[in-house]
Amino acid sequence: MFRIKGAYRAAAVVFFTRNDDGSVAKVLVAVEERKVKASFLDLEDKGKVVERLVVFPMGRKEKKDKNDPVETAKREYIEETLDYGSLARYLDFADFDGGGDSAAARLAPGSKVPMTWSGADNMALYFAPAGLTVLFCEVPVAEADEPGHEPPAKKQRQEETAAELKAMPKPSPSYHVGKVGHLQSVWLDAQSLRTVAESKDKAPKLSLQGQDCRFFPTSASVLRLPEARKWLETTPNA
Repeated sequence: MFRIKGAYRAAAVVFFTRNDDGSVAKVLVAVEERKVKASFLDLEDKGKVVERLVVFPMGRKEKKDKNDPVETAKREYIEETLDYGSLARYLDFADFDGGGDSAAARLAPGSKVPMTWSGADNMALYFAPAGLTVLFCEVPVAEADEPGHEPPAKKQRQEETAAELKAMPKPSPSYHVGKVGHLQSVWLDAQSLRTVAESKDKAPKLSLQGQDCRFFPTSASVLRLPEARKWLETTPNA
């Protein structure tokens, strides 16, 4: 069972959809402008640089998470993206322990009948260098809305989430509230992530919505894990 009590320090969530043949179709990432050391991105510049970084929503566990990475990932996703697409709810019943029969819920390739989404075809990985548990959570294809084309109800829910987070009382006067709603969520084709996984660069460069970005090193390293490569159907590490 992946939820080892106390073993993780942080958690991330990667929402994705599949094609009818079971292959990964789209993956939700987020963009954030950060000031980081150039050496962290393996750049030749000196000192710190400001870069648009592509990340997976993630954050450190807190006491209220009760040592459950699902709770940490869900809380961080809501705080950082204002629950973009109202996707956090899928974490409430997604199976990350391999107990679901995902194969039985899928049809043979080429079938004209829409594939059934079961909530069982997910994956949990542990990236030891960062003490990071990463939850790969499948959602229905219809959830992958293009930027600017989200249903009004989803946009309204984001606004409500922002208001709720702002109104939450502090546990103590000295409690520091982190950034909220600072990530810009974007759905990427799986091929873009395959390119990142196969790149030799520490922070692979890619174009996103017409702007140059770099993939955050920790997120890129997660995609290079053997299980993630198999999930993306990339070539093995050389």
